[in-house]
Amino acid sequence: MTSLSRYIRPETFIYLYALTIPFSVSGAAVAMMALLLFALWRLAVTRDLGLIPRGFWLFVAMFVWQSIASAANGLWGQFGRNLWDKSPLFTVGSLKLERKVVERALKILFWATLVLIVYALLQRYAGFPVFYREMFTPDGRFRGLSSHPLRFAGFISTVGLVSLAAALFYSRRAYVFFAVISAGVIMTGSRSYMISYFLACSLLAFWKSRKAFVRFVFAGLAGLSLVLLLYRPALERVTATFSAGHDQIRYNIWSVAWQAFTENPVFGLGVRQLPKYMEPYKASGFTDNASHAHNIYLSALAEDGFIGLVLMLAVFAYFLRRYFKAAAAAVDPLARAMAFGLSAALANLLVAGVFEAHFYTFGVWSLMTFLMGLYEGAERGQRAT
Repeated sequence: MTSLSRYIRPETFIYLYALTIPFSVSGAAVAMMALLLFALWRLAVTRDLGLIPRGFWLFVAMFVWQSIASAANGLWGQFGRNLWDKSPLFTVGSLKLERKVVERALKILFWATLVLIVYALLQRYAGFPVFYREMFTPDGRFRGLSSHPLRFAGFISTVGLVSLAAALFYSRRAYVFFAVISAGVIMTGSRSYMISYFLACSLLAFWKSRKAFVRFVFAGLAGLSLVLLLYRPALERVTATFSAGHDQIRYNIWSVAWQAFTENPVFGLGVRQLPKYMEPYKASGFTDNASHAHNIYLSALAEDGFIGLVLMLAVFAYFLRRYFKAAAAAVDPLARAMAFGLSAALANLLVAGVFEAHFYTFGVWSLMTFLMGLYEGAERGQRAT
């Protein structure tokens, strides 16, 4: 039993999450549940609310408001939604983590993501077997093992930004991961994430130095152009942006979401109720989808009302300020890389959120809060030494 407990520790499930999240939501959820049970047990035993990172209370506030908004709309079955995928900030951030745990977790995450990309290419071009699903859509968009390329783009762009931060501020060897992962971002065909990713990468380079910024802009544009030329489906997605009617369709979707807000400005429609509201507009041909508003800000207004939007913006503002200040003051290279990487990842999601609705995407936000938790846990461990 003693030898078993040596291996079944919270760190074990941190590594399990890092290993499984690129491949399996279910595998990642197992790791998250184990971490949650351990965190709740510690909280019950110690009764120390200081174990909960301060920023997590903002997610709790959002959850409470969404529950109130759901109740106001008679949606009792929606209680309990939208906090689970943010739980790693609490469960991982409540631990005292050694530096080597953070290093290992990041290495596992980078390697797992790289292996996924390489295998996807082998599957597409060398006929390697399909185990779960094709990792490219019929029109050639890279989606990994996610259900949609946009969901995967949010995930992989976050990993890519942390790998670039590691390369710039910690170890140049991480450039290998960054190069491969960046190609994966482009192959998703997501124009929104291509823009936000390039801007966030440029921001990281600027934080490193003016010289690094200039180098990155030229190298980044060259790399982007090369991948687009080599991978035609992504190039076709980019050129389709300028097709007639594309902007009008997106504007129509946004106008429907805005209308939903004006009709329900206080409580909104309720959690995840916008798709139902949009169905008639899709049926009439006014919009081309009814799944989301292609905008996290309008989605928040439409479903959670004005207060919901304010709370969501407060989340971004708090963590951006927290991690940027921490990066500027950090002495340890790994802590500096993590803090800058988190800042850039948040900026990436803020920009992409103008065109995509990702705030409830499990693969994006469980990863984002997992990385936040690693930083908080490492900081807690550093204070304890």
